[in-house]
Amino acid sequence: MSLDSLFQIFLIIFGFGLLIGIHEFGHFIAAKWAGIRTHVFAIGMGPTLISYRRGIGFCVNSSEIKVKERFGKPSAEMSDEELKSNGISETEYTLKLLPLGGFVSMLGQEDGKPEAVSDDPRSYNNCAIGKRMVVVSAGVVLNFVLAAIFFIISFQMGVRFEAPIIGDIKENTPAALTPSLEDPLIFLQSGDRVLRVNGKDAETFTDIQIAGAMAKPSEGVLLKVQKPDGNEYSFQITPMKSPETGLLEIGVFPASSLTLRSGQSAQSVDLILANAFETDAHVHAGMTMSSANGTPLSVWDDFNVIVQNSAGASILTTWENDDRITEASLKVSPEFQILRPTGIPQTAPQNYEHGICGLVPLVRVSSILNSSPNLDTIQVDDVLLSIGDKQFPRMGLLRNYLSIQPNGTLDAKVLRNGEVIALSMTVNGGKIGAMLVNAWETPIFAMPLPTELHLADGELIVEETPIALSNLKGGERFQSVNGMPAADWIALRDLITKSESSVNILCETKSGEIVQTSFEVNKEERTQISLLGWSTQLVNQAFEPLFVVQNSNGNPIKAVKMGFEETVDMVIMTYLTIDRLLRRTVGVEQLRGPIGIIHIGSKIADRGFSYLLFFLAIISVNLAVLNFLPLPIVDGGLFLYLVYEKLVGKPPSIAFQNAAALLGLCLIGMLFVVTFYNDIMRLIG
Repeated sequence: MSLDSLFQIFLIIFGFGLLIGIHEFGHFIAAKWAGIRTHVFAIGMGPTLISYRRGIGFCVNSSEIKVKERFGKPSAEMSDEELKSNGISETEYTLKLLPLGGFVSMLGQEDGKPEAVSDDPRSYNNCAIGKRMVVVSAGVVLNFVLAAIFFIISFQMGVRFEAPIIGDIKENTPAALTPSLEDPLIFLQSGDRVLRVNGKDAETFTDIQIAGAMAKPSEGVLLKVQKPDGNEYSFQITPMKSPETGLLEIGVFPASSLTLRSGQSAQSVDLILANAFETDAHVHAGMTMSSANGTPLSVWDDFNVIVQNSAGASILTTWENDDRITEASLKVSPEFQILRPTGIPQTAPQNYEHGICGLVPLVRVSSILNSSPNLDTIQVDDVLLSIGDKQFPRMGLLRNYLSIQPNGTLDAKVLRNGEVIALSMTVNGGKIGAMLVNAWETPIFAMPLPTELHLADGELIVEETPIALSNLKGGERFQSVNGMPAADWIALRDLITKSESSVNILCETKSGEIVQTSFEVNKEERTQISLLGWSTQLVNQAFEPLFVVQNSNGNPIKAVKMGFEETVDMVIMTYLTIDRLLRRTVGVEQLRGPIGIIHIGSKIADRGFSYLLFFLAIISVNLAVLNFLPLPIVDGGLFLYLVYEKLVGKPPSIAFQNAAALLGLCLIGMLFVVTFYNDIMRLIG
């Protein structure tokens, strides 16, 4: 892990600790204002690192040790008069080991112990109910105030968000299949700008994503869209649950710029670049593509138009980085269908395959990491024939299989320069340390897909692929299609596209026998195949998103207004998320705990300090809302007890509070286990 990554993680841990510390500080200053005796104000959890108490000074560990040494008893057992005569403060300020929490210890109040009351007039339980309400709610109020301040600062600085412009549209998703309300022949396309979402102005692409994720099952998302020609259309789209994320979505990606991702994504981008060009090119993460085949470019969609018109010919690209200009010839490959196998767990790394009519290619090694445990074992252009108990694996099947393997070795076979080589492959962390691509150059079938998931009327259903009833097996080498020679997958795709209905493929089996495989391709399937275009390794996800900057233009009043509006929006969004959890349109697997927040935050820190503040403001609002839910243990539950005490004249019974506290602890414990599991599974994935 780089020093930059460690520093970003430190920033998030510090920021997260600050949010909780501010929350507890709210309780603390309110308790002091109310005259409640406070024993401890702690930042963090676990063992005490350092402490401070007026009259004692700074101490390693708790100051209580010195208090007992000097006065023979702990400060909590001293009266106010004794504390005053001894010249020490009633409150110890401590910094603890784990910066992910904090607490205030008050006389007569302990979380989870309603019986811990005191007869002292300065105890929490003897304080006026109105003042106790202020104490209980002060932490939440300070979280809201801090969130508003962070929003204001971030908008004064300017925050980069993904622009509300549509990039890629997933196949067979609601966005791809829903026509406009004005014209049934008009569909969403890359480059469309979303003007409004459900009647509200679309400021960022996140507005589109949130509208989809938060939609009720029976309701759609209304988009007002402006086409590149200036015409506006409306789309009423009903979201569907994404197999990848488990969230409702309409199936669109944000538009991309022409600058390659850098920062934490640099290594992944450089791996893609290693196999993208005809020859070694001096193109690396962070560079910007300025032209293709002599045509100036402004966004990734401009580049994609040139790719689609290339007919498979390589493209001369120009790249810029500061004052340096580089030209490189980019390889172009045919597009294939996206096939979604059945029975793939949601946590699996890949839930799709690329192929045609259920036919899928093998996997080829395109580059090898310097840190790969197989550096001396595998070679570039090796084609994987088997690994472990998987024969002729597909890309998705291979990735998913490796992800669940323990660290160790697996027997494998590869095709290398026409020869089958047996070797032992090392798996470390579910990976083999190599960049893998589909082996389009190798005329051999991987294990075919007899069935796939298909979208129909907004629901995923299982359908047979065209080769479902054929006798084709993985490992067979294809030679011709309908009597025409097919040397690779490009030729195979072209010949299947040209076939009228029946497809006859001549194959050589593993034993050397020549067999014929036949299947029918219906009109709908042929139409889908005919629409397949061309692609390069430089997919839009390799580039930075197209950003829009939201700022107050130096106007502090506007920044305050924007900060207030964003705080209100986040409060509403948090309650909406809880509502959708109860409706089960948002799954518990989407919840994140401290580990997940730190993991996301370390990536967000890459986008600049203003966006980091924006992210922390969102977390602060979430902390405030969740803390004030009417549940036992949290502030909202305690506030509810005070309302009851005000109305009835006495607090709820100790037995009831104990039972409620136990229930609250169980709920929080379950939530911790679920979020911890989710966080770890995401990190592993």
